[in-house]
Amino acid sequence: MADEMDEIINEFIVEAEEILEQLDPLFVELEQKQDAEIINEIFRGMHTLKGAAGFLGFQNVVDVAHRAETILKKVREGEIPISAEITDAILKAVDTLRIL
Repeated sequence: MADEMDEIINEFIVEAEEILEQLDPLFVELEQKQDAEIINEIFRGMHTLKGAAGFLGFQNVVDVAHRAETILKKVREGEIPISAEITDAILKAVDTLRIL
C-alpha cells in the first residue's frame, strides 16, 4: 500500500512539474499579447494542479493554486484587467508551487 501511494505521489510530482513547465512560455506569450486562450490555458493548468493536489491532501498546494486560479478567473471574466502586477502575482504562485 505504501509503495502504491509513493508511486501516486511520484506521478503527481512529475505531472505538476510538467504543468508548471508548460506555464512558463505561456507567461512570456501573455506579456506579448493579452489573449483569452492563453489565460484559459494557464487557468486550466492551475485547476488541474489544484484538483490533483486536493485528491492527495496537499493542502498547501491546493491553497496556492486556488488563489492563482481565483485571480485568473477574475481576469477571464473581465472583472480585473491583466497587468504586470497580476502577472507577477501569478508567477510568484508558480514559483511557490515549484517549491512546495
